[in-house]
Amino acid sequence: MSMIQVRNVPEDLHRQLKARAAREGVTLSELALSELRRAMTVPTETELRERFSNRPIQPYNGETAAESVRAERDAR
Repeated sequence: MSMIQVRNVPEDLHRQLKARAAREGVTLSELALSELRRAMTVPTETELRERFSNRPIQPYNGETAAESVRAERDAR
């Protein structure tokens, strides 16, 4: 298993992390590892752009938002 060392963590952030770890009943290392895992599940802006640029453009032939709202109002 590899190790990561984080330097120059501001004191207030370190206090917040330690307090959260204590509240959750885990060590600071366990909290940091779970947050890193969670962060890796969220795509970056670049990854999102790549995903969207690779999707085929589908024509939309359905009802517009304005038409949908008008139909809803007329149904009342």
